[in-house]
Amino acid sequence: MVCRIKIPGSLKDKTNGEAIAELKGETVRECIEALICRFPDLKGEILDNQGRLLLKWSISINNQIADTSDELAQPVE
Repeated sequence: MVCRIKIPGSLKDKTNGEAIAELKGETVRECIEALICRFPDLKGEILDNQGRLLLKWSISINNQIADTSDELAQPVE
Protein backbone atom coordinates (compact mmCIF):
# COMPACT_ATOMS: atom_id res chain seq x y z
CA MET A 1 0.00 0.00 0.00
CA VAL A 2 1.27 3.47 -0.81
CA CYS A 3 0.78 6.14 1.84
CA ARG A 4 1.54 9.83 1.87
CA ILE A 5 3.22 11.38 4.89
CA LYS A 6 3.14 15.15 5.30
CA ILE A 7 6.49 16.32 6.66
CA PRO A 8 6.24 18.98 9.38
CA GLY A 9 8.19 22.16 8.67
CA SER A 10 10.50 21.46 11.59
CA LEU A 11 11.73 18.27 9.89
CA LYS A 12 12.03 19.42 6.28
CA ASP A 13 15.74 20.12 6.73
CA LYS A 14 16.15 16.36 7.32
CA THR A 15 14.13 15.40 4.21
CA ASN A 16 15.95 17.58 1.68
CA GLY A 17 13.05 20.02 1.77
CA GLU A 18 10.40 17.46 0.80
CA ALA A 19 6.99 18.38 2.18
CA ILE A 20 5.27 15.08 1.32
CA ALA A 21 6.79 11.62 1.02
CA GLU A 22 5.06 8.70 -0.69
CA LEU A 23 6.03 5.39 0.88
CA LYS A 24 4.94 1.78 0.98
CA GLY A 25 3.60 0.15 4.11
CA GLU A 26 0.60 -1.71 5.47
CA THR A 27 0.53 0.02 8.88
CA VAL A 28 1.41 3.45 10.23
CA ARG A 29 4.56 1.94 11.80
CA GLU A 30 5.72 0.44 8.50
CA CYS A 31 5.22 3.79 6.76
CA ILE A 32 7.15 5.69 9.44
CA GLU A 33 9.95 3.11 9.32
CA ALA A 34 10.07 3.46 5.50
CA LEU A 35 10.29 7.24 5.94
CA ILE A 36 13.22 6.88 8.36
CA CYS A 37 14.90 4.41 6.01
CA ARG A 38 14.56 6.90 3.14
CA PHE A 39 15.74 9.82 5.29
CA PRO A 40 18.14 8.41 7.92
CA ASP A 41 18.54 11.84 9.59
CA LEU A 42 14.99 11.35 10.92
CA LYS A 43 16.13 8.54 13.20
CA GLY A 44 15.32 9.55 16.77
CA GLU A 45 13.11 12.42 15.60
CA ILE A 46 9.81 10.51 15.31
CA LEU A 47 10.18 7.25 17.27
CA ASP A 48 12.01 6.71 20.55
CA ASN A 49 14.59 3.94 21.16
CA GLN A 50 11.78 1.49 21.98
CA GLY A 51 9.96 2.25 18.71
CA ARG A 52 7.21 4.34 20.33
CA LEU A 53 5.96 7.57 18.84
CA LEU A 54 7.53 10.58 20.55
CA LEU A 55 4.98 12.54 22.58
CA LYS A 56 5.37 15.68 20.48
CA TRP A 57 3.80 14.00 17.44
CA SER A 58 0.30 12.85 16.65
CA ILE A 59 -0.89 10.64 13.83
CA SER A 60 -3.87 11.43 11.64
CA ILE A 61 -5.26 9.05 9.07
CA ASN A 62 -7.51 10.56 6.41
CA ASN A 63 -7.64 13.79 8.44
CA GLN A 64 -8.79 12.06 11.63
CA ILE A 65 -6.59 11.78 14.71
CA ALA A 66 -5.67 8.14 15.31
CA ASP A 67 -6.44 6.38 18.59
CA THR A 68 -3.24 6.73 20.63
CA SER A 69 -3.45 3.25 22.16
CA ASP A 70 -2.56 1.54 18.89
CA GLU A 71 -1.87 4.34 16.43
CA LEU A 72 1.27 2.74 14.99
CA ALA A 73 -0.51 -0.58 14.37
CA GLN A 74 -3.40 0.99 12.47
CA PRO A 75 -3.64 -0.06 8.84
CA VAL A 76 -3.27 2.51 6.09
CA GLU A 77 -5.41 2.59 2.98
